[in-house]
Amino acid sequence: VVAGTDEFERLKFERRRVIEFEGIALYFASPEDVILNKLRWRQGSGSEKQWRDVLGVLKVQADNLDFDYLTQWAEQLGIADALNQALTDAGI
Repeated sequence: VVAGTDEFERLKFERRRVIEFEGIALYFASPEDVILNKLRWRQGSGSEKQWRDVLGVLKVQADNLDFDYLTQWAEQLGIADALNQALTDAGI
């Protein structure tokens, strides 16, 4: 996870998850931030791979997601319709 300069990028960096593996700290973006970023990337490319990835993360992480955060940032990033469609397609 690399810190960016805007508010979303800063929060994404703060929300990263750390996992210890063989004594090494590995950092990963939160599932919410993965979803939001993939929806942003898909918006520009129309990539079906990004869409499948979003649906997969939603299905696997459904019980652990911060939906308030997802909704707030989807609105601010202009991808609220895409998030709503993804939630519907994922059965959430």
